[in-house]
Amino acid sequence: MRNMLLYFLTFLAILLPFMWFQVLADKGRKKNRNARMSDGAPLPLLFRLCGRPAELLDLLGLGRFCRWLAPKAARELQKKLHYAGMDVLTPEIICCTRGFLVLFLAVAAAAVTALIVPKSERMGIPVAAAIAAFVGWFLPGIVIGNQVEKRRSQILHAIPFSIDLVSSAMRGGLDFTAAIRFYVKLNIPGPLTDEYAAMLREMELGVIRTDALQNMAERIQIKEFTSFAAAIVMGSELGASLTDTMEIQGKEMRKLRFSIAECKAQRAPSLMLLPMALFILPAVFIVILTPVFLKMKEAGVPLF
Repeated sequence: MRNMLLYFLTFLAILLPFMWFQVLADKGRKKNRNARMSDGAPLPLLFRLCGRPAELLDLLGLGRFCRWLAPKAARELQKKLHYAGMDVLTPEIICCTRGFLVLFLAVAAAAVTALIVPKSERMGIPVAAAIAAFVGWFLPGIVIGNQVEKRRSQILHAIPFSIDLVSSAMRGGLDFTAAIRFYVKLNIPGPLTDEYAAMLREMELGVIRTDALQNMAERIQIKEFTSFAAAIVMGSELGASLTDTMEIQGKEMRKLRFSIAECKAQRAPSLMLLPMALFILPAVFIVILTPVFLKMKEAGVPLF
C-alpha cells in the first residue's frame, strides 16, 4: 500500500506541473502569437512553457537585478540571442527563466527523493536538489547554444545556393545590391534571407555596401561567410569582377559543405557504439543466454 501511494504521489508530482504549464501556455497563446523567432519558427518548448513564470519574476525585478549584477554577461547573452534568431527574448527573461527552473526543479527533485528514499538516507535529498538546480541553471544556455548552431548550419547550407542566384542575377545585368534585393524578393524561407534583408535595410539607411556586408558577417559569425565578405570587399576595391569572385567562393563553400558532411559520416560509427551497447547487445545476450540458463536450471546446476 505504501509503495502504491508513493507511485501515485510521484505521478501527480510529474503530471500536475505539466498540466499547469499547458494551461498557462494555452492562455498565453493568443497573447504571444507573435512571440516567434526571426525566421518565423516558434520559440523552443522550454521558453514557451516557462514564459509566464519568467514574466512574473521579471515584473518582480529579478531580471533587472541580474542585468545590474552582471552587465557584461547580459551583453554576451544578448548577442547569443541575436545569433540564435531569438530576438523576442531578452537577457532579463532568460535570467528569470533560469531562476524559475532552479527553484522548480530543486523543489521537485527534493520532494520526489523524500518520497522514494527511506528515512535513513535523507542526506540524498539536498544532493538531488543541488543536481536538479544545476541542470535548471544551465538548461536555457544549452537550448540557446543548440539554436545558435542550428541557425548557423542553416545559413551555411544556404550560402552556396544564394551565391549562385546572386551571381546569375549579376550576369543578367543587375549590380550587386539589386541582385541581393532580387534574392530577398524570392522569399526563400531561412535565416539567410532575413540577414540579407537586414543588410539591405542598412544600405537604405546610408551604410555603404562593404560596411553593410561586413556587419552581416559579424552578425552571423561564420568564418566562411566572413571570408566571402572579405573577398567581395577586396574585389570591389580592386575593381575585379564580382561575378568571378562569387563563383570561386561558391565552389569553395560547396567543397567545405561536402567536407563537413564527410566528417559527420565518419563520426557515425563511433556515435553508434553507445546505443548498440545499451540497447542491442543486452537483447542479443538475452536471446543467446536464456536457453542456456533454462537448461542449466532444469539440470539442477547451481547458478548463483
